Amino acid sequence: MSEELATLIRRADRATADAHRLIGENDLWRQRILQQFDRMFELGSEFRAPRRIERPPSTR
Repeated sequence: MSEELATLIRRADRATADAHRLIGENDLWRQRILQQFDRMFELGSEFRAPRRIERPPSTR
């Protein structure tokens, strides 16, 4: 095998390893974002829950 081919193979191996690492990082970010969306939705539904509105006493 020529030195040029060996260099190309090493570069391809490094690029593949980098791609796998980035995919893993991307998946972690995606999971965290989905968890944040879930929390935001839960908080939003708490704020939107129907509440009894008290009328101020009339001054008549």
